[in-house]
Amino acid sequence: MSLNIFPALAGLEYPVVRTPIFKTLTQESVSGMETRAALQLYPRWQWTLSFNFLRDDANDEFRTLLAFFLARKGAFENFLYLDPDDNAVEGQEIGIGDGSNRVFQLVRTLGGYTEPILTPILVALSVGGVALTTSDWTSTDEDLGPGQVRLNSPPAHGVSVTATFSYWWPVRFLADQYDFSKFMNRLWEQKKLDFISVKNL
Repeated sequence: MSLNIFPALAGLEYPVVRTPIFKTLTQESVSGMETRAALQLYPRWQWTLSFNFLRDDANDEFRTLLAFFLARKGAFENFLYLDPDDNAVEGQEIGIGDGSNRVFQLVRTLGGYTEPILTPILVALSVGGVALTTSDWTSTDEDLGPGQVRLNSPPAHGVSVTATFSYWWPVRFLADQYDFSKFMNRLWEQKKLDFISVKNL
């Protein structure tokens, strides 16, 4: 996965649209009764951004955004996006000890709904309210999945494991082409730029 980060640019226009997307298989009988099967446990997220100006001068937002898109080869390469409204949790419970398990998945809870976080930035862990040092756990072992951590010692039965961390969203552009419009000298706009979260890390 690419570790390139989507650039923060002036000119971002509101609204910013953020859409959770599930995939459901629906089969309807002749009587109208339905059978449904959820094909995804967690949603994919799609963002739509618009920029009402991109300066082609010393500020260089136009060339920065265009170069970023070109370097990703459109929808081909993943990148990282920092959602300004969904990028960190504090004291998030990630598991309960059972006396043997040492591996825990980082998650974030949004209004009672919990889903895994795959690309954390900075992580601090606590067991039973006691902060761990960075030497007490790891997230870099090859057998760990994205966003997983392994403690050196298994938490005792019933003891809560919590984490405070920030995170990126791994995404890709939704399309292989976008239109940039020049509306004044050295001023461009990009009215629709979509990207969607990816899970194939």
